[in-house]
Amino acid sequence: MSNELLRSNNYALLTFASTSHALKAEKLLKSRQADFLVIPTLREISTSCGLSIKIAPANLLDYYNYLSGNKVLIEGTYQVAKEGKKNRVEQIQV
Repeated sequence: MSNELLRSNNYALLTFASTSHALKAEKLLKSRQADFLVIPTLREISTSCGLSIKIAPANLLDYYNYLSGNKVLIEGTYQVAKEGKKNRVEQIQV
């Protein structure tokens, strides 16, 4: 994990249908030495799973395809921009 991603106010977010899919995604991305963070799902996003994966927007397509190809069910993809204390969240299609 890079400090840049940790401090980033503009990032992509992957959400999952279940905790087991989020944990599988974490395991797969770790094995690939990917740059990501597991974070609680934002309140602005209503999902059934409380875990999401924060990534740099430039990595979204690559990580999405990798996880999907390994049978990880991704529920949603989002672009997040922190504006002050609030998050502007936009669902995006990959």
